[in-house]
Amino acid sequence: MLQAPPEEDGVWPENAEAIQAFLAVAQQWRCIPRMDAAPLWLGLDYTAAEAGLRMAGVDVTPPLWEQVRLIEAGAAGALNEER
Repeated sequence: MLQAPPEEDGVWPENAEAIQAFLAVAQQWRCIPRMDAAPLWLGLDYTAAEAGLRMAGVDVTPPLWEQVRLIEAGAAGALNEER
């Protein structure tokens, strides 16, 4: 009999720290409101993100910041998809 695979939350362990860091500042977006369309999401406000990460006690290393920026790019692409 086949067993069902174990449930996973969709986050690989090596990416968990970056996801946590991104979620800590996920409200710090810069966007352009538009009258005729949904807002254009530009990316994180890095000054606000830096302050938020510092206040959350996240030690941001260059490799961690690179991962956060990759998540940011993917999120911006998803947010800016045509609806």
